[in-house]
Amino acid sequence: MVTSQIKFFNTAGPCVLSKHYILPPLPRVSEFKELIENELYFVLHAPRQSGKTTAIRAAANQLNEEGAYYALYCTLEELRGITDKTEAMLSLVDRIIGALRNSQVEALRRASDGSFVSEVKSWPDFNSFPLRIWLEELCKKLDKELVIFFDETDTLADEPLVSFLTQLRSGYVNRSDTPFPRSIALISLRNIRDYKARIRPDSESLGSYSPFNIIAKALTLPNFTLSEIQTLYSQHTEATGQAFTEDAIQSAWYWSEGQPWLVNALARQVVEEIMAKDYSQIVTASHTDQAADTLMRRRDTHIDSLLVRLQEPR
Repeated sequence: MVTSQIKFFNTAGPCVLSKHYILPPLPRVSEFKELIENELYFVLHAPRQSGKTTAIRAAANQLNEEGAYYALYCTLEELRGITDKTEAMLSLVDRIIGALRNSQVEALRRASDGSFVSEVKSWPDFNSFPLRIWLEELCKKLDKELVIFFDETDTLADEPLVSFLTQLRSGYVNRSDTPFPRSIALISLRNIRDYKARIRPDSESLGSYSPFNIIAKALTLPNFTLSEIQTLYSQHTEATGQAFTEDAIQSAWYWSEGQPWLVNALARQVVEEIMAKDYSQIVTASHTDQAADTLMRRRDTHIDSLLVRLQEPR
């Protein structure tokens, strides 16, 4: 029997287990724990709607549940368009404080105490290096090492981006003397090497002390396999009784090649638009073919985003 609380195929924003059909996100970023254990800084990059935020939030939650470290998720999305480096870094500190206040971990919430924040911000050199100083003092205050996941780092460019990476590098290289995050992940559309082209041509050296050289590894998210598409679609079948034929799943694989947003968009187009949530109908290949044609003609935002990536010079 179908209930009113039925899950659905998500095509907008991070997946929520209670609301959306979802594959286990952690296996898609299986290397992250080894990088954190080795105290390394790394990048996770992939196109929009590939599952980056879903996976990294799950990673942060797992770290906090295991208890060896504190993990903090912080998005930089609100920094988009800020061109002054000092303003950007001060705003970034405020984003970190906001993330601490919203954390499910009591020790992290306590670290956002107003008196502590005011004390650090009152230091004479705070405005010169706000990110480094804040992270150093935050790590001194915590009783466990800190891991930070910075999402939407693509919002930074030019001088704010250089300042961000420079202050991270300064704290990183002095960790043996002054506490600093054990590991930091930069979550973005692009690999760290692509940021350099946004600041200066490849022919111009950033020098041996380049802020880009603190990144130990760049990870990306794999597309779903055919088997994973079948597993995802079977969640809908178990919830509603509506079956996907083998040919329908093969068709979804053919059109999407496992790209997560496309896999979900095809199923959602079939279930909600073509069949209008009539779960008594069986989904066939003709339905997924029709959905693919509609998506291509409609040119949803995320399709344009994927096309833009293909058109980049590299």
